[in-house]
Amino acid sequence: MKFIAQIKPLQETLAKVIAVIPSKSTLPQLETVLVELNGDALKFTGTDLEITVQASLEVSGVADGTANIPAKLFYEIVRALPDGEITFTLDKATRRAELQTQQGRYQLSVDETAQLPNAVADFRPEGAITVDASTLKRLISKTLFAVSTDELRPSMMGVLFQFSPDGTRAVATDGHRLVRLFNTTLKTDSELDIIVPAKALNLVSKSFDDKDSIALSFSPSHVQFQSGSTNILSRLIDERYPNYEAVIPRENDKQMMISKDAMLRSVKRVSIFANSNTRQLKFQLAKDKMSILAENFDAGNEARENVVCDYSNDDLTIGFNGRFIEDALSHMDTDEISLKFSTPTRATIIEPSSQDNEDLLMLVMPVRLNG
Repeated sequence: MKFIAQIKPLQETLAKVIAVIPSKSTLPQLETVLVELNGDALKFTGTDLEITVQASLEVSGVADGTANIPAKLFYEIVRALPDGEITFTLDKATRRAELQTQQGRYQLSVDETAQLPNAVADFRPEGAITVDASTLKRLISKTLFAVSTDELRPSMMGVLFQFSPDGTRAVATDGHRLVRLFNTTLKTDSELDIIVPAKALNLVSKSFDDKDSIALSFSPSHVQFQSGSTNILSRLIDERYPNYEAVIPRENDKQMMISKDAMLRSVKRVSIFANSNTRQLKFQLAKDKMSILAENFDAGNEARENVVCDYSNDDLTIGFNGRFIEDALSHMDTDEISLKFSTPTRATIIEPSSQDNEDLLMLVMPVRLNG
């Protein structure tokens, strides 16, 4: 195998694949990237057995061939090269690949025996939709931060997508907070619920440009995201998602309107003084004023800030994990936001003041206050 390629496009294409490849695995072939040259088409494939990523680019092909290249070493040297031209030559006799550039010559061993499983070839879709990458990436970006990392709760380690003729819902929760985003423009002919792993959605967000049009294909066990020369195939999470609607309170009658930026800045400053383990913040609501407090009894530190708001209900004191509040506020687009409370032990709802073609709701569970 031999080809000549421009380094910058090679770096960009290889970066899409390298993200899925595990740095250490009990199966050595999973630490490699499959390189396939057919004419002037160069294709890279990487997988961790749950997710498979393929990305291609056009090169000047000299001799067709395939090889399994050590992924980390290959990517590190390609990424470190300045822009220019690179010649890749595979010597089957010595089982070594040579990279020749203006700067120097680099050799690395290859493995032609342990081939990667071709999950993409085995994929048999039973349905498909087309979606703008910008729409899909927004659904991902507004929910992914709330996905659980607890392996004992596998159903919550991904984002639930509910496609329907009315629109599409994306939902994520880790049991302490919840995000539900309903997009009214992305409609399908029939209803379909799937749970996509967080790692796959991270790859989708990084691999496609906002202007791309993505083809989503589904089977009972997998989902595929394809646009241009990039293809991401992921196994779905085969679990029943929790009944998230049941935990969204319907009677939070204490509403506060506040500047998101003012509240977010205050939360960040006061959180510096919070206990590093509990991250507990205390919120005291009174007429047109909210106080945010942090106390670290072990270190003897404390902080208090007042933030102007629009609030006319009964006084209320409630505690939250400061990181959860910060995450929620950071993912709001509008400057003015609404917080709806009930009691110190019931979930609080956070929503933007205005929304266009969507319905975004975030929920944060309170914590028991010390003392």
